[in-house]
Amino acid sequence: MNIRPIAIALTTCFAAFAPAHAEQNAVAEAKSTLTKWVETRQLISEEKADWKVEQEFLTSTQELLQEQAATLEEQVKELEDSTTEADEKRNELLLERAGHQRAGTALAAQIKGMEVEVKQLVKQFPEPLQDKLEPLIIRIPDNPEESEIPLGQRLVNILGILAQAEKFNSTANFYGETREVGGQKISVLTLYWGMSFAVYVDTQGKVAGFGKPGPDGWVWEENNAIAPDAKRFIDMYEGNIENIEFVQLPIEIK
Repeated sequence: MNIRPIAIALTTCFAAFAPAHAEQNAVAEAKSTLTKWVETRQLISEEKADWKVEQEFLTSTQELLQEQAATLEEQVKELEDSTTEADEKRNELLLERAGHQRAGTALAAQIKGMEVEVKQLVKQFPEPLQDKLEPLIIRIPDNPEESEIPLGQRLVNILGILAQAEKFNSTANFYGETREVGGQKISVLTLYWGMSFAVYVDTQGKVAGFGKPGPDGWVWEENNAIAPDAKRFIDMYEGNIENIEFVQLPIEIK
């Protein structure tokens, strides 16, 4: 068998097959490359589209954050302004309260001093006035420093006493009283000429006397010698005598 012709034939066959196979590989490789290129372009397009959406979102978010930041800054400024205004108002209120406290302390000291003075003053009031003012007098605290009664009520109480005392002192006041004379109690008519002096006389015009304020109360002195003049004096005040005339009484007014 001749092997050489067969080898030549196979060589010729492979030579003819090789170009065809190479061409197929080139086409396949080109298709694969094109496919990858198309996929890459699609991926790039998708990335661009996604990036555009993301960029728009980021832009919107940035604008929103900027608006929120501006709003917050405005709110902070308003809060700072309101805080400053509130601080100023609070300081004003604190100063006003401090002023009221100082005024209250000063008023309390004045009221306490007035209570001490009024308590001494009422001792010089005539008995009828003391009886009338007793509901107010008993409200004066024995120790003003420890009293729990509100200052307003204490001030009104003092003013009430002083007002009644002033009213009594500015007019003549006529009272029927009982006095002890010679160891006996008799009914007398007493005319208080304000708080300057007083004259008393019995209904018979026999027993008389006069009184004047002292440091611990009124001091009374019996003087029956003035009984006729004292009775005339009181009768004129009551209107029992038509003719008005001067009456001399041994009373010293200071």
